[in-house]
Amino acid sequence: MNFFLIFSYILTPSQFRNFSRTISALELTKKPQKPVKQENALQRSILEEVFVKEKQKPTTFSGKVAEKASNTFMYTAVAVGVGLIGAFVYVLAGEFFAQDSPQTIFNKALALVREDGRCQDIFGASIAGFGEETSRGRRRHVAHHKYEKDGMQRIRVLFHVKGDRDEGIAQAEMEQRDGDWQWRFLYVENKHRPKTTHVLIDNR
Repeated sequence: MNFFLIFSYILTPSQFRNFSRTISALELTKKPQKPVKQENALQRSILEEVFVKEKQKPTTFSGKVAEKASNTFMYTAVAVGVGLIGAFVYVLAGEFFAQDSPQTIFNKALALVREDGRCQDIFGASIAGFGEETSRGRRRHVAHHKYEKDGMQRIRVLFHVKGDRDEGIAQAEMEQRDGDWQWRFLYVENKHRPKTTHVLIDNR
């Protein structure tokens, strides 16, 4: 039996009309759902359309030549860039990691000076090392000299040391023997009185 027919027997005509109007009003208040596909389509931006769109290939002869020239230029630029990076890495490795590089000898010599008890007594517990200073106060690379004597390759470095108590100069020299670089000497001299020359290594 119909739902409205049952209520028509129970309710009075005026009550039934009011009940029908209430049901109709509730049905009109329901909001229709938007299609999901249409909403997703509206969310796509112009930038996405530009990226998704496939680049059109040139059809004319001049266009094809221009495209090939552009590609050749790009490949050449990438190759040159990779070559420059490789050369820079090679020079950097030779400067800081090679056994006979002035920077490597400087780092080893400074570590020995810092660990030496006599150097700590002369200069202080905290010892810094640096190269020559320009007139503007900028520090240049460590001074060094490469030479050959008695068929032996040698390299000598000179750098400044400075601590809480005093400052001075350190000199170090290494020699290549049987393919290996070994110490010839390492010593430091303080600047202020009483002046002292402290020898850390002497294999001459």
